[in-house]
Amino acid sequence: MVPNEILRAARVALGINQSMLAELSGVGKRTILRIERNERVAVRTLQRVQAALEARGVEFIPSGDGKGPGLRIPLSLLSRDDLRF
Repeated sequence: MVPNEILRAARVALGINQSMLAELSGVGKRTILRIERNERVAVRTLQRVQAALEARGVEFIPSGDGKGPGLRIPLSLLSRDDLRF
C-alpha cells in the first residue's frame, strides 16, 4: 500500500486539485482531505485513489534496499517550468 503522503505528492505532481482527484477516484472530497491529513480510511478507498493516479500515468515505487517509497511521473505530463532547477 502506498503511504498517504506519497498519494498527495502524486496529486500535486500531476497538478490536479483534491476535488478532481475525488471525482477521478469516485470518493468524496472529504475523503481525499482525510487521506492527505493521514487520517484512517478504508484500504479499499486508498486503492481506488491509487488506481486513479496510476490511470493518469503515475508509477508508484515501493520501498526497498534501505530506501523509502516514491513515485515517477512521465515527462510528457510535466511542463517546462516543472523541469527547471
